[in-house]
Amino acid sequence: MTSTGTTLSILTYALNFVAVFVFFFIIILGVLCRRDMRDISLVLTYNTCFAALLTCLTVLIMNTSNLSSGFLTFNFDFCRVWGLIYDMCQCSIYHSFYLQAFYRLCRVIFYKKKSLLSYSLFISLVFAQWTLTIVILLPPFFLGWYTPLPTEQYCLIPYSDYGAELYHVMVLYVIPIVCISTTYISITRYIRKSSRRPTTMLAINQQQRNLRDLTVMRRILVLISVLIALRGPTIIFMVYAVIRGQMYEYTFGIVGLVAALCMIFMGLMLIHITPQLRKNRLVSIIYHDNRANTRQTGPQCLTLPSTTGGATGLRQQTKSPRIRKTPTHE
Repeated sequence: MTSTGTTLSILTYALNFVAVFVFFFIIILGVLCRRDMRDISLVLTYNTCFAALLTCLTVLIMNTSNLSSGFLTFNFDFCRVWGLIYDMCQCSIYHSFYLQAFYRLCRVIFYKKKSLLSYSLFISLVFAQWTLTIVILLPPFFLGWYTPLPTEQYCLIPYSDYGAELYHVMVLYVIPIVCISTTYISITRYIRKSSRRPTTMLAINQQQRNLRDLTVMRRILVLISVLIALRGPTIIFMVYAVIRGQMYEYTFGIVGLVAALCMIFMGLMLIHITPQLRKNRLVSIIYHDNRANTRQTGPQCLTLPSTTGGATGLRQQTKSPRIRKTPTHE
């Protein structure tokens, strides 16, 4: 590997390590706040984070192979299996976002059909999503499309195999992005149309919830842009290979670097657009910055500490404002 290739691998390794930390942190929040796992939207978010965490871990191993003796290529079958695992995890990221889009479709348009918003249904769909990912990526494995790359120390489907890579891009990238975009366009059109109708009090409440969902969807559009950027360099280098008749030397290094940056941004955006995670992060900041919270003994899950004192505290302040010591409860 050339010095430029080594530099790209080191940068990719460092960025993926940061991404692993971000997604691991989100999952730890879920473990600490188990009582909120009945929230379907939160479960779907953790599903996405789990797929992203596995993706980053597989990339770390692949980069380690690049920077060391190339241990992934010592056993051909193991090398191919590891490449398959990487694609399965990355494919699950895209399909998990479609699952989130489907949930919001049911929540906004089909909100009267309670069976479509059941917790058990979406848990089943999460398992179905992972099963579907495995099924659609097994044919490339059995057809022998995974092979050691000439410039890297791991196995993937080479971009020079245009037929194989076309199938790969379609099932992993194009179909999920089209489904996600179509779903959110349908939801947005429905919200705009329903906002013009005369409504009852119940419908007004539903409209308010729809508007909150619309705000979240606008942020999700940013995530969709990240998903496009995640696979965008692959398509660019595929077109380059078709025009020039050969792959660019640093194709996989650049693709890995861009993917690592996108994964970090994706993790931070997931925290930002998920109210439960955002509040939990704010609690942590307030806990460390505000000395009044130093007596806390456990993690605060999904709730913000009150900035105003309770009834007892207010009475004590009005009784004797000169008292500076912490009052004791009788």
